[in-house]
Amino acid sequence: MRVHLVRSAVRVAVLMAGDAAALLLLRLLLRDVRDESLLGPAVASVVNSLVPQGALPLVQLLPAVLLGLIALDTYGASDRRRDAGRLVAGGTLGLGLPFWGHLWNHFSPLLLPGFVLVAGVVGMTLIIERYLIDHAVHKLWPIGTGAARALLIGPPEHTTRALEHPSLSDARSFAFGGILDPHEFGLQSGHSGFSRLCQTIKLYRADTIVLSGPLDDQALALVIDAAGAAGCQLYAIPRSFALGGVESRMVWSRGAPLVALNRPGLRGRQLLVKRSLDIIAAGLGMILLSPLFALISVAVYVSSPGPIFFRQTRVGLGGRPFKILKFRSMVPDAESRLDDLTPDSLYSDRRLFKVKNDPRVTRLGSFLRRSSLDELPQLWNAFIGNMSLVGPRPPLPSEVDLYEEHHYTRFDVKPGITGPWQVNGRNTITDFEKVIRLETDYIREWTIWKDLGLLLRTIPVVLNMRGAH
Repeated sequence: MRVHLVRSAVRVAVLMAGDAAALLLLRLLLRDVRDESLLGPAVASVVNSLVPQGALPLVQLLPAVLLGLIALDTYGASDRRRDAGRLVAGGTLGLGLPFWGHLWNHFSPLLLPGFVLVAGVVGMTLIIERYLIDHAVHKLWPIGTGAARALLIGPPEHTTRALEHPSLSDARSFAFGGILDPHEFGLQSGHSGFSRLCQTIKLYRADTIVLSGPLDDQALALVIDAAGAAGCQLYAIPRSFALGGVESRMVWSRGAPLVALNRPGLRGRQLLVKRSLDIIAAGLGMILLSPLFALISVAVYVSSPGPIFFRQTRVGLGGRPFKILKFRSMVPDAESRLDDLTPDSLYSDRRLFKVKNDPRVTRLGSFLRRSSLDELPQLWNAFIGNMSLVGPRPPLPSEVDLYEEHHYTRFDVKPGITGPWQVNGRNTITDFEKVIRLETDYIREWTIWKDLGLLLRTIPVVLNMRGAH
């Protein structure tokens, strides 16, 4: 128990120190910008209008943001500590605490966009800072000196599969000292089995027990008792990991637990919130970017013969086809030349297609594709409901013809203009199953904050043209 406490304390201390350092650095940069010493008087004037002096006092800002991150559970042992949506939400919540008082006493229309701007910068900073901490830990302690000393219990056929679990295969999380077959070990032998298991835990100096497969009630009760007596944490690999495409969730009914097994998907209020965000953000985006739309339209019309917009059939929510809208970046007969280029695809998997230096792309189209400006008209798709701002990549019908059953999970939500695949590697991810895992995790763990986090993470990806061809 002491080991678990120390491990938790070290994790929380490192993350809090990193968060505090990132916030202090931002505060110093804000001060230099206001003093005209960093970006000049013009930028200083704009920043002072959006975030006036006294709006974010450091003595209140630092503890408030840390409290917001604590409230969103970003200091725990789970993946929530690196969840972009939770980090953005926690930072926004923390900023709102000191900012509200200033807004109440010194209201100005510019304060609201200023708050949104600062919240976005803080959220992006926290995301980058947590990534750097993870990267540093991976480089400095690749073997995982703080990993749990674990004992794996389960039938051999389940143990082999369990060792492929993403958490268990990471040496920074678990270091397995021993593996026990419950039948050979004799977990069903009552008191003697309890004593033998306690002695084995002591022999391996284990502080964690992981159940890789099902046990009968007597054996499970014995393991629970031994884990409690030894002060060990007890984990079990859910069957949903083996089945794939199904999420498990504990629910209580009449005081008794049930495990709900459902395919990932958005329902009820989640759909309403996501649709509201799509309508508002896509509508505002088209209005604010209308001059850019006009400029690109003229450039496409002048640069090469053919229509300004390119329409293509894609597969969306529920497997229904729809017409995706883009600025034309290719020659007019590009679709008829597709089969000739299939052997040159960056992907060996036919369910993904992309050609580097595609000969069908026009000179202007090459820039539009690398900068992702060709995808701006998809704001209209999001506004009318064919797509969402964030979601899985919309595939071609010919790609869907090659899908296996578990790949259809991506059609449980609307496809997105951006999404987990684009943000986490774009064309550098060539394994289709990894794309499916990224999208399934996104659907399973969806929150509005995750969407906002992915939208923020899309900005540097697009600006750097990372993974674009």
